[in-house]
Amino acid sequence: MSGIPLYWKYPFLLRLEDVISNPYTVLPVLIGSPDAPLYEKILSYLKLIVEKTSVPQDRSFYNSDHEVIIFHSLGLVSKAIKEPQLLTRTAVAYSKRAGFFFRSENDELLISIARKIGISAVKTFQPPRLLRVFEDEKGKRRYGWLSLSYGISLTSFVRLVAGRLEQDSSYNLSSQIVHEGLVYVDRKRFARLLEEACFHYILKTYEDLQTPSAEFLSEIQPLITEVEKYLENVKWWKRSFVKDRGVGEEVYGVVEEAFPPCMKKILSIMKTGGNPSHEERFNLAAFLVNIGYSVEDVLAVFRTTADFDEKIARYQVEHIAGLRGSRRKYTPYSCDRMKSVGACPIQEYCKGGKHPLSVYKHNLKLLKQSAEKPEAGNSPSTGKTQ
Repeated sequence: MSGIPLYWKYPFLLRLEDVISNPYTVLPVLIGSPDAPLYEKILSYLKLIVEKTSVPQDRSFYNSDHEVIIFHSLGLVSKAIKEPQLLTRTAVAYSKRAGFFFRSENDELLISIARKIGISAVKTFQPPRLLRVFEDEKGKRRYGWLSLSYGISLTSFVRLVAGRLEQDSSYNLSSQIVHEGLVYVDRKRFARLLEEACFHYILKTYEDLQTPSAEFLSEIQPLITEVEKYLENVKWWKRSFVKDRGVGEEVYGVVEEAFPPCMKKILSIMKTGGNPSHEERFNLAAFLVNIGYSVEDVLAVFRTTADFDEKIARYQVEHIAGLRGSRRKYTPYSCDRMKSVGACPIQEYCKGGKHPLSVYKHNLKLLKQSAEKPEAGNSPSTGKTQ
């Protein structure tokens, strides 16, 4: 893939100002209306990001400037409609594409990219080696040496694994070879850590984008309107219907205010592109299918995870929802079991019961009662959602 332009593969390495002078004056001409040259392309990128957490790899032509403009424009549009979760998903998509290209890059370029995005790393000439057990194509166990040819500064390593990778025990510092301030890893792990670094770098890049002015927003309003229309059509702003649980009202949005703390915690990890544990994933999926989410809605929540695999995730969610196997619909763990596996973030019990679904039902009732009370002439409610 050496023939692919560098900034086509990694558009986040350039600022918008590097390819357009006076970008906030020029951008509306490029993206603002249906007849603008990059209008349709931005929409196609957005749709793939939302539906597949992926970025198109159209190799019919390589235009690095266009890629940089589209990358930054996606951030500007997401900020304009105040959708931080869309920013996160875009960062996941671009970092995953970068990870794909990292597989075939030479060592010098990987180190250069790492340093460009703030990761202190070196290529070691006399790397330590680990004896590892491998399985060949016939399933037989073989032994071989694994060269840990990359060194990452201890501070960079700890920072990178503190987020989405913290649930993977293989990244625990106690499992690494550390010498003179460097953590030694093999090429595959270095590429994965570099992908994680790209994710955080992209999020920071989007956070640092200049807040769009009212004039700029008005000039790209057709694009914003089309984006909002698309997100509405794919139920980005989800609607769940709680039924057969004594509530019966429609509730718009994710309704985090009504979620028990355990589910808020897991959902927070998901929203930031994190990797919840297997048990956390099971419990969130079981919780969502039991409050009215469809399989597609649950998959949409899980798409921001770095290791999301549509085929595997769909099979697992359908199994939890009772559409496969024994046809048994699973429910999340009880509060006692959630506490025993470390999934409950509080010491006491929530009001409303000792099961996440009971707590959710209780909190929804409180929200409904609060909404139905007149604004004046009532004493404040003593009930609070957990």
